[in-house]
Amino acid sequence: MDKDSQNYYDVLNVRRDCSGKEIRSAFLELSKKYHPDVSVKSNPKDAEKFVRIYEAYETLSKPKLRKEYDNLLIQGLRSNERRIVENTPNSAVHGSWEVRPDVDAHPGPYYGVRGWSRISNSKIALALFILGIIGGLSGFASVKRSHNYQKTRIDEVSAKANEHHEKIRSDARKYGKEEQVERVAKRIFKRIDS
Repeated sequence: MDKDSQNYYDVLNVRRDCSGKEIRSAFLELSKKYHPDVSVKSNPKDAEKFVRIYEAYETLSKPKLRKEYDNLLIQGLRSNERRIVENTPNSAVHGSWEVRPDVDAHPGPYYGVRGWSRISNSKIALALFILGIIGGLSGFASVKRSHNYQKTRIDEVSAKANEHHEKIRSDARKYGKEEQVERVAKRIFKRIDS
């Protein structure tokens, strides 16, 4: 049979009233025979046949698509076979062995999120560079602020220590050495007694 006159049931060599299991087993059997990775001598005609087998499997294995396809067959519109498969979400009909001249260079939403368009790598790199600079500047500012805070605290502690030392020096000048020795002795004896 000619490739164009074959419907998907003919491609998989199954009856129109076959079950999902029969479709799957027919697909596995044919894919083992025609898959481009299986044969070392990859014939381009085998690759085309595998693509056709995969299209048939993708359509017939999903009940909703199979029903649509059966309706199209009843109406005699075989030319729409490929359109059904291509509109299938997550369809992986294309592969490295198939040339697709109809590929849209601007496929639409980025990662399937509506309202998001694709962003070039240079714009992403520029945004990351700017974020890096902002992060570096904020890190520098926080370290400088922390350093100034620590310096202020150290200056306060140092001022208190200088006050205390100045008081001790003035007491030493005021009372003399003998008086200082007596005061220290009293403190020591007071600690020993308690």
